[in-house]
Amino acid sequence: MVDPVSAPARPLEGVRVLELGALVAAPYCGMLLADLGADVIKVEPPEGDMARHFAPFVNGESAFFMSVNRRKRSVVLDLKQPEAVARAHEIVKRTDVVLHNYRTGVAERIGFGYDELAALNGGLIYCAISGFGPTGPMARRPAIDLLFQAESGMMAITGERDGSPVKVGTNAADVNAATTAAACINAALVQRARTGRGMRVDVSLRDAFLALQACWFSSFLATGEQPERLGAGSPFTAPTDVFPTADDCIVLAVVNGKHWRILCGVLGLESLVDDSRFDSNEARVRNSAELRDLVSEVLTTRSTEQWIRVFDEARIPAGQVYDYRQVAEDEQIRHNRMVLGFDHPTAGAVKTQGVPFWLDGAKNADATPSPTLGQHTSEVLVEAGCAPADADHLAGVGTA
Repeated sequence: MVDPVSAPARPLEGVRVLELGALVAAPYCGMLLADLGADVIKVEPPEGDMARHFAPFVNGESAFFMSVNRRKRSVVLDLKQPEAVARAHEIVKRTDVVLHNYRTGVAERIGFGYDELAALNGGLIYCAISGFGPTGPMARRPAIDLLFQAESGMMAITGERDGSPVKVGTNAADVNAATTAAACINAALVQRARTGRGMRVDVSLRDAFLALQACWFSSFLATGEQPERLGAGSPFTAPTDVFPTADDCIVLAVVNGKHWRILCGVLGLESLVDDSRFDSNEARVRNSAELRDLVSEVLTTRSTEQWIRVFDEARIPAGQVYDYRQVAEDEQIRHNRMVLGFDHPTAGAVKTQGVPFWLDGAKNADATPSPTLGQHTSEVLVEAGCAPADADHLAGVGTA
């Protein structure tokens, strides 16, 4: 039985992660590991993670930053200073995973390359999320999510048929690379439990985003034909699109012959079932523009809410295009605890997105807030063997 409120399993409890991340890719990965129970120590420069300066702000705290940094501890260390690097290395000796999203070559320059850290901790799992990978002609090229979206092919297949290329509405390249990195880190932890050896993990943001397009890219490799931009349509199934209704619009996806026959019955279009233009999925895709007109003509006779009830009863995938307010108020979203509240020491009462998985039938719904800048500096440095007075001194230097 699934209970979304009961205490969740924490399979990574006892695993310590040192995150040297900024913005989204490494921080989102670190948050996933923290959601699974890891102790994630986030090392920030004196000015803080760049994301702390992104609007909107809640009592001076960035909502953007808080969205990807819950359940972590913040340590401020100026890694341009030898003493701070030495202290960070002491933390590494007591750490299971080091995670960063520096541009290729930067970690090595500041004393946090794999070889140097592995010499300090032979069981270390070292994960580097970089733009283009650890080697190659573009390895040291600076980049950001928008560039990965453009140069992975995603923008070429996203947008209206006759419109310009557009990006996915969110920073999808960052999040997909972060999820990939979290999976690899967990695999490396499993191997280390068997062998006692650490591992280096490298994830390229661009490669991970290309992998997200497996069906489309593989279709191109098979045919040599560039997929068209189809808006909300699909190159694989039809009718699949956003359709007008009497009062708004509806998304509808017919993915097999059974659904096609049911749809024709529901819409009163039984004559189309055996029509040679539409009697196979391939034919429906080939004649999707004509089919769209026929389906739209019927759908405009009722409201979106009426059609959703009809399609739900018929077991055909259909839905409304929600804005975020509607998402936040959706009864299933709330049942699944995908909107969580917490009390932040500075921002006050804040809401954030929930955890998208259950473990042993339960969700981790204790939304521990993201840390304030340097909140845990002294605490973590003392744990790493630093004298309390020295830890307090370094904490004061870092946040001055």
